[in-house]
Amino acid sequence: MSEIPGATNLQSGDPGKGPEPGQDEIQAWLDWFKHAVSAGGDLAKLARMELSLALGDTKRIVLLALVAVPLIVLAWMGLSVMAAWLVFLPVQSVAAAIGVFIAVQIIPLVIIGWSIKRYRKSWAFAATREHLQAFKEGAESAAKTTD
Repeated sequence: MSEIPGATNLQSGDPGKGPEPGQDEIQAWLDWFKHAVSAGGDLAKLARMELSLALGDTKRIVLLALVAVPLIVLAWMGLSVMAAWLVFLPVQSVAAAIGVFIAVQIIPLVIIGWSIKRYRKSWAFAATREHLQAFKEGAESAAKTTD
């Protein structure tokens, strides 16, 4: 078998012959690129999964908003009736009954508002941002070590 002058046989196992200069650097860049592709795929998968969670929570928020509309209308009607009764009959106890009616409408509104605030947290894509930040920091540290 004839050898080409200046070529290195990496599979020969000859201890006198090593990889060409720069081969380690090329291999390091290839390894980094493979890691970057893998991390990018993981990031895309994480973002897709968080997006599906956010869409599910968006549906819940829309549903809660639809439930809140009739309660807001009833609360407004109750406040209007209470103001009218407080002006018309200041010494009667009907206002206390209407106040209870309003409280029964407002308490669910508070619960709905709390639920919407809790579901909105999924819109932040917290895990995806943390993963992306860790990837950026890893890439920056890899760039510093190769310099």
